[in-house]
Amino acid sequence: ATMETWRVGDACLKPETADEVHLLDDLHALVQPGTDHVQPGLRPLALLATSLRPLALLATSLRPSAPVVLLNASLGDEAVVSSRRCGCALEDLGWTTHLSRIRSHEKLTAGGMTFLDTDVIRVLDETLPAHFGGGPTDYQLVEDEARDGRPRIRLLVHPGVGPLDPAAVSRVFLDAIGAGTGAPALMACVWADADVVIVERRAPIATVSGKILHVHSEERGAAVTHP
Repeated sequence: ATMETWRVGDACLKPETADEVHLLDDLHALVQPGTDHVQPGLRPLALLATSLRPLALLATSLRPSAPVVLLNASLGDEAVVSSRRCGCALEDLGWTTHLSRIRSHEKLTAGGMTFLDTDVIRVLDETLPAHFGGGPTDYQLVEDEARDGRPRIRLLVHPGVGPLDPAAVSRVFLDAIGAGTGAPALMACVWADADVVIVERRAPIATVSGKILHVHSEERGAAVTHP
């Protein structure tokens, strides 16, 4: 659910994935750009240098009672959309479209903490190069899981940047995204205490089209990139 749409779906009673929901398609219509129809003019706020992601959800309101009337509006989330017979009670009500592997592409979440990508991009593009050298494409965050299943953030620093202290890089990164008081400072402390951020000296990972995104996701050992 979002403030703009209210409920988008209800949890499937016989899910194939933990986050699977039934789309309430009498309230909302959803479309996705798809890998063959990404338009340069449609870009998520968080990744201004990239196109809208292929699995992004674009919502259209179907009822006049909707809190906000939307027409193919990006709400900052992406998901796998499928149609299947699951056999649960919600299917009997006619809701057969499923959403799964739902995630935000305007936020970075790990260790139970969430930051706006815009804040992270500022640190990668400006703060770290100012402290340690190199340019914006020399730094990248890779979101994945450790072997024990704990969330982990790998901060990749290109070897061409030169010698540096990984602990210092991690400290500057966390101090920058947690600058000030309130929630960001608390979240940065949690990341630091949990050793969520690991600095690695290697070249940032490029997409198949050659772009280097600020945040690259890896899921269960398989890289997931968004051209």
